[in-house]
Amino acid sequence: MSHHKNVIKESIQSFESALNSGNIERVLSFYSEDAVFMPDGFRSLKREEIGRSRSNFLTEKDFKIKFDNLKIDINDNYGFVEAVANTSEIDPQDTSTVQKTSRDFFVFRQEENHWKIFSYIFNNVTVSQVS
Repeated sequence: MSHHKNVIKESIQSFESALNSGNIERVLSFYSEDAVFMPDGFRSLKREEIGRSRSNFLTEKDFKIKFDNLKIDINDNYGFVEAVANTSEIDPQDTSTVQKTSRDFFVFRQEENHWKIFSYIFNNVTVSQVS
């Protein structure tokens, strides 16, 4: 892998760790100032809107994520990443665990020698509930 692919792979792994820690400020540090997040089933969010209404979502639901099958392509100052994500979270209504698998797509942009998430979209493929 090229140097830039390795850096983006490490960034995805660190982003995963930030999500799993539930620290929304750390999560936001991976996004560019003009980033867009497009979660499945919700409207698109600008960076400053992410976590604003429910910044404790990640910890409240014990949200966990694992990115696998990373396919990374670099084109000038942009990096494109396809991944499969497996997530779990607690349903607060009945305390069961909701597990999801999604197809995730990132566009990274190089900004001042750092790779930042410029766009992030995911589509849930499977959803299951475990008691």
